[in-house]
Amino acid sequence: MDKAVRALVATASALAIAGTAACGSGSDAPAEPTIDLATLDVGNLPTQPKYFDRVTGPEQARLVESWRVGDAMPLPQEIIPEARYAPSAMGGAIRNFIDFSSAAMKSRVSADPAAMNEAAKGFVTGFVTTGRNDRMGSLAYELDNVALLFTDEQAATEAAGALGRLDLAAGTGKEPVQVPGHPAAVAYTTDDVSGPGQLRSWYATGKFVVFTYVYDSVMSVLKERNLPALLERAQRSLDAIAPRLAAFEPTPADKMLELTPDRDGMLARSLSTVVADQAKRGIPGVYDRRGGLQISGDPDTDPTLFDEAGVDRVAWRGDFVYRARDFAGATRIVDARAETTRRFVPAESPKNLPNAKCRRYIAASKYDIGYYCYVAHDRYAAEVAANQLLDAQQRISAQYALLVNTH
Repeated sequence: MDKAVRALVATASALAIAGTAACGSGSDAPAEPTIDLATLDVGNLPTQPKYFDRVTGPEQARLVESWRVGDAMPLPQEIIPEARYAPSAMGGAIRNFIDFSSAAMKSRVSADPAAMNEAAKGFVTGFVTTGRNDRMGSLAYELDNVALLFTDEQAATEAAGALGRLDLAAGTGKEPVQVPGHPAAVAYTTDDVSGPGQLRSWYATGKFVVFTYVYDSVMSVLKERNLPALLERAQRSLDAIAPRLAAFEPTPADKMLELTPDRDGMLARSLSTVVADQAKRGIPGVYDRRGGLQISGDPDTDPTLFDEAGVDRVAWRGDFVYRARDFAGATRIVDARAETTRRFVPAESPKNLPNAKCRRYIAASKYDIGYYCYVAHDRYAAEVAANQLLDAQQRISAQYALLVNTH
């Protein structure tokens, strides 16, 4: 676990934090059952919330700032509509980072992390957005854009050149290219073990450096590079991202320690499973609607679902809690998440919690999680996942109790 994860997860652990469009009003709203919390099997999991108002130090503040960057960044499908599917499990594992030794960068560049940290003077925080154009990875291209926030524009400009040169110089077989419309970008293609379907670029815009990585599985399998297509994806990324980041207002340096790690008490309502279950990697966070879609496992269908349910906040601590418009909206989320298919079949709900729904992923590999459970309380919907059914049942029971006990 890298320094960035320790900074937030350690604090979170110590503090134990962390329908239709017309749904939610009148007699059509569903009634929530009365549950005796004392009868729920919650194992050793916490059911009482703990709150905190401010970050505990500079590292945590930088991570909280990354959530704001994630809220500001365009979704991959807002850049290229077809890039509306979730990335690979590895590609979407780490979204936030404050150090180039994070897997968020180590998995995408070949330059030495220590050298990159040294070159990135004034680096504040980073956030990864990623999506692909097909559910099947072997048929898809992946579109990754990483927004790196710096203290000022000069620092960002100097870092873009320095990081780009380090990345270009690492390894062999790299060929510099120019991204149309963005001649200042340091960009290159390569034909290493991952094949020819790759393009990377580093570009400064305001106080940000945008790192773009495009990987096309089909090109790599066929061993044929379509350079115009790769360049177009990078160009469209920069064209879409630059104006969004120009509108972003970074937190002033002297206000960073006043940032709240728990907007609207969302982490207080969320059961922490980041440390307990290493199958779920990443850093806890609280996002608005767009940021919630950035980290979604169903980015192709969730925009419609979020609109129907009125989602305006999403918390992630290894599992998800959504704040909907009302109880009907929260129930809409549970119903959508719990739908069964050929790959997802019904699983037994936990005892004494009849409003929870569970399902099993019958096609799970060693990289997938096998069981998922969902429940709603008030305007909140929660989902948990585990590789054992009892574990998933206990988690959703504890999560329900936590929602009820949080005010």
